Amino acid sequence: MSRLLYMRIEPYQQEHFETCMQIIQSNTPKYILPIEHLDYKKYLLRENKTYFVFFKNNNLVACGGYGLNKTKTKAGLSWGIVYRRYHNQGYGSQSIKYRLHHIKSDYPDIEIHLDTSQHTYQFFEKFGFIIKQITKNGYGKGLDKYDMILKGDSNL
Repeated sequence: MSRLLYMRIEPYQQEHFETCMQIIQSNTPKYILPIEHLDYKKYLLRENKTYFVFFKNNNLVACGGYGLNKTKTKAGLSWGIVYRRYHNQGYGSQSIKYRLHHIKSDYPDIEIHLDTSQHTYQFFEKFGFIIKQITKNGYGKGLDKYDMILKGDSNL
């Protein structure tokens, strides 16, 4: 049974910075190691990124984006994070569906990649992603890196 969620979706703005940092903190250390926070902070401060924030009522509950390689032949999902207290309520699913739809409508033939951990790879398999490679401790001690790609015949 799928339940429909209403979420307001906006492009990321600098005013969302603190809440996004709280969201990553809420997922540490199980899903994201503390050493990754600096990379995320640098990402948020970068110009010209495609990143979105997702609201339930007026609460920012999730964020996520994507990037393209220079030739626009590959897209990579980036920093898709749901506030921990909102896990398993459908916000992650809505976020990934929105981002994949966004990519596919602008770049219909592009390859879509992501990396994630042993804690969340099964979530992405539900959307048609398959494991290409697993790197033990790829993010740091105890957090393996799963490189995944969207199967070409996946429909959302």
